[in-house]
Amino acid sequence: MPGFQPPLDLERFLLLDPRVAPFFTHGEAAFFIARDASGQLLGRISAQFDRLAPADRAGTGHFGCLDAVDDPAVVAGLIAAARRWHAERGRHRIEGPFTYSINEEVGTQITGQDRGDMVLMPWHPPYLGAHVEAAGLVPVKDLLAYSVPLAQGAQWRGVRFAQLPEGSPIKVRQLDLGNLAGEAAIMTELYNASWRDNWGFIPLAAAELTTLLRVIRPILKPAHAVFLEHDRRAVAFAFIMPNGYELFRGFRGRLLPFNWARLMWRIFTHRFAAKRVTLLGVRTDLRDTILGARLPIVAIARLIAANPEPAEIEMSWILDDNLRMRRIIEGAGGTISKRYRVYADPEPTGEGP
Repeated sequence: MPGFQPPLDLERFLLLDPRVAPFFTHGEAAFFIARDASGQLLGRISAQFDRLAPADRAGTGHFGCLDAVDDPAVVAGLIAAARRWHAERGRHRIEGPFTYSINEEVGTQITGQDRGDMVLMPWHPPYLGAHVEAAGLVPVKDLLAYSVPLAQGAQWRGVRFAQLPEGSPIKVRQLDLGNLAGEAAIMTELYNASWRDNWGFIPLAAAELTTLLRVIRPILKPAHAVFLEHDRRAVAFAFIMPNGYELFRGFRGRLLPFNWARLMWRIFTHRFAAKRVTLLGVRTDLRDTILGARLPIVAIARLIAANPEPAEIEMSWILDDNLRMRRIIEGAGGTISKRYRVYADPEPTGEGP
């Protein structure tokens, strides 16, 4: 299907295998596959629960890894399997898709499939959302991906608050590739402080971000993160990831027998056409101040200026009701390129029979 690029089998193994995936240090999951009478694969789904979830979310379970043929009965059967697994564990409302949580791949893609793949963003055929709703789930939140062409990137310099005031004590530095675990700890702390009150928040685990940075270490550069510091302490950051899917297009998910050699060659020679602004954060005590509102915008502006190579920068994802951030991005030349939707069981009405 146009726009679809299968991930590497190895990458999915590292994500899904409980023996190696960091998620399973703080979560549990089950995986289900649908087949027809002849054994033909029809679809898949996961059911999972993150023990880092806030206490008020204990009755809600997540589903994810959803994919299926164009058949509403198959999708309904998969969702029913996930719902049963959660119900057996005392969770009577499901929400998703998430793979595995809001900190990874989120939502069912509704529009923009033809725009192609993007790292850590899901891809789904256009029919899937309708089948999820036919199975009884209702939309609860839309997430947006914005495209900022390189030619528009310079507009960030003109965004209000995108520059530090003259004489500011804030210093700027880039990613320290020799201390990825330490950098991951800083980013995790600032990210969790910034987004803890947002819809669906589950804390990001430092071990998961450390694993991600180490996996993509061959394509990481210092310019892929910008840290703003005061008195040598990080107060804000922004992180951008090259679109790793570009490295293994045409591989059909496989490295053997010879694609591994092609991958190594591309790692050393490829110039990325797109990168994604993935993480933002600001220090807790600054979060609700004028300075705290300004620092992430400054970090993004510095990040874009430090990454002039791609033809396109994707900023994703953005909650559709985060009007402040949307206005900032649109004012800097960004346009909506993709839309993703999260579904859930309807909320109980509280009415009697």
